[in-house]
Amino acid sequence: MPQPRKKSTERFYVAGHDVFLYKRDATKYWWCGFHSNGSIIRSSTKEENKQSAISFAKSWYYKKKGEIDNGLFITKKHSFEKIAKEALSEYQSLVDNQKRSQRTYDGIKSVLEQRIYSILGDYDIKRIDNDAWQYFKREILKKYPKTSHGTFHQYKNGIRTVLNYAYANKKINVLPEFKDQYQRKRTVETRPWFDFNEYKKLHRAIKTHAEKLLKEKKTHHANNAMELYDFVILATNTGMRVGELMNMRFCDVKIVEEQANGQKFKVLHIHNIRGKSGRNDCKSYYGAYNAFQRIITRRKIKDFSTSTEKVFLVKRRALFNEILEKTKLKTNKNNEKRDFVSLRSTYIVFRLLNDTPIQNIALNCRNSVEVIQKHYANKLGGTLLKDLNKTISKDLIWE
Repeated sequence: MPQPRKKSTERFYVAGHDVFLYKRDATKYWWCGFHSNGSIIRSSTKEENKQSAISFAKSWYYKKKGEIDNGLFITKKHSFEKIAKEALSEYQSLVDNQKRSQRTYDGIKSVLEQRIYSILGDYDIKRIDNDAWQYFKREILKKYPKTSHGTFHQYKNGIRTVLNYAYANKKINVLPEFKDQYQRKRTVETRPWFDFNEYKKLHRAIKTHAEKLLKEKKTHHANNAMELYDFVILATNTGMRVGELMNMRFCDVKIVEEQANGQKFKVLHIHNIRGKSGRNDCKSYYGAYNAFQRIITRRKIKDFSTSTEKVFLVKRRALFNEILEKTKLKTNKNNEKRDFVSLRSTYIVFRLLNDTPIQNIALNCRNSVEVIQKHYANKLGGTLLKDLNKTISKDLIWE
């Protein structure tokens, strides 16, 4: 059985201070301590001499009080890092039950472990407020002066995940509000799309690159290029976001047949789309079917309807950018840069030019009519107004 702790034989408060000293029979050193929020904070002075111990206790007391007031000292059971690990454990269980995204979990865990713990890990969870957030930002900028607004947004999301858990489990009574000031209001800019000729040029460039690699017997690299080729086709035939495509599994896809202009076509119905707007469905345009079949063949999937494998395992961003640069498609005429998101924009524009109702496009893209109208339809202007002059009488024509 563990031996009971021996009571102090000597104990006294330092005159004019709230710190006390004591010594037990089992130790030769003086200890000091004080009461704070219902807890006793203690430390060994490592001093045998009484006056030296008093001097240490005064200095230690003011230092600890300052740390407590600034949220830098806490009892371990309330540390931000400890609560964060509990929050991550709960989040992982939600991922296991497919209620949350593994990718989101990995991102939150990464920013917590790589940046946040080193600065806020020892803070009392109750001390994580706007002041702590501003302190965190200052410390990050000292080490990484070029940290972007988007990166700070990731840090904030990581901290908020922990605070939401703490609030739900009554570790804190109020959710703090973080306030940031920026020099200008951020605006959401539409990614420049590819027009019809540019899109054909992009297609040919990727396919030619894959065929060249195949002739050089670089089969692995050729397959990577073809995976990018099929990614581009699926993106521009579904309007899915990059993250949604990377989350798509074979079993989420159903092949259906439909008629258009007296012809039969096969399209994809994609279910359980996991992304920015939760879980949703969409229907592909006609070009997606062949690309999907190529992926099944290349990956040797026996029964895609039961396979839980991801359709795309790697994001070929580097190869995509390399081809954009070589074909001079990286920027448009207004010097706006294109990336993977431009493929979704291309889908929306092509559907608009094909007279598809905006309501249908918005629904299939899991977006709002207002966004499609403002960022796409308005920019196309008169290009969409094919029937603008069909009802004008000859008598009203000005010459």
